[in-house]
Amino acid sequence: MKKYIILCFLLIFPVSAFAWETFMDKCIKSWIGYPLDSVIKKWGYPEYEKNIAGKKLYVWETYDYDAEVIEGTGMTISTTDRKGRETSFTTGGQLKVEFCRKMLDVDNNNIVLGGHYEGNDCPKFYVLGKKFVNPQNDPWAKK
Repeated sequence: MKKYIILCFLLIFPVSAFAWETFMDKCIKSWIGYPLDSVIKKWGYPEYEKNIAGKKLYVWETYDYDAEVIEGTGMTISTTDRKGRETSFTTGGQLKVEFCRKMLDVDNNNIVLGGHYEGNDCPKFYVLGKKFVNPQNDPWAKK
């Protein structure tokens, strides 16, 4: 009976209530307390820097513009030539854009204080995003 109650609780209780840390969350945490120079050696130079409320924010961005037209957003035009051959093409529509924006907060001594990320194309697994992990503080490394 207890098993059924626990199972029902897990099915009813929303999964979003659990704070699951993503790959990129752990990756960014791996840089906290380390100098900005070590991040730049691994990630390359940031696209830009912002000064907000006395803090420095460094931003790295990657964009992938996919040329496919999102279904249902364009107009297809079909024509038939004199020999009966049909030709069609799609015009208009929306361009699919994938991006990942990584932001690090840095203090006046250029030490990483924290950060966050956003986007629909950030790595979700170690194999895909290993290049963003601090090699001196790798949370996945065997200890």
